[in-house]
Amino acid sequence: MSDTSSPIAAAGLEVGLTTWSAPNPFGEPTAYVLVHPLTDPDDGSLAEAVSGMGLKRLDADGDILPIGTEILYASLRALRVELCTPAGVWLDQPVTDDWTANAIGRRYVVLVVGTRPLAEDADAAAISAYLSNREHIYTALVKIRVRVENP
Repeated sequence: MSDTSSPIAAAGLEVGLTTWSAPNPFGEPTAYVLVHPLTDPDDGSLAEAVSGMGLKRLDADGDILPIGTEILYASLRALRVELCTPAGVWLDQPVTDDWTANAIGRRYVVLVVGTRPLAEDADAAAISAYLSNREHIYTALVKIRVRVENP
């Protein structure tokens, strides 16, 4: 598992963004992005984002579904991933070559949003334990799309 974390501010809530690569349930190498509060409980910002984007709670039955690119898409720029809405970049994060290759290979990234705090310096074991508490974890597939900037 390759991992990169950094805190960012999203609508007043300090969140962490963690990326890693791991096999999906079919054994295919896949790129993941986890968004979570760092220290404070969700102030409603993440819940609003989850609701607006149509993410599904991880403990619900069924497949992880894609989000429409008119709502959210991933843009790969050098060694960064940007999660973009029609209004522009929502969140961005440095990533590794391996992560980028896995995202390109699948043509999507798995977005995971947790609504409970997780430490900025959480290791793989802490992240795994965090993800196992599925009632506060939401997820969806985010397609990769070329972002055109207007001059």
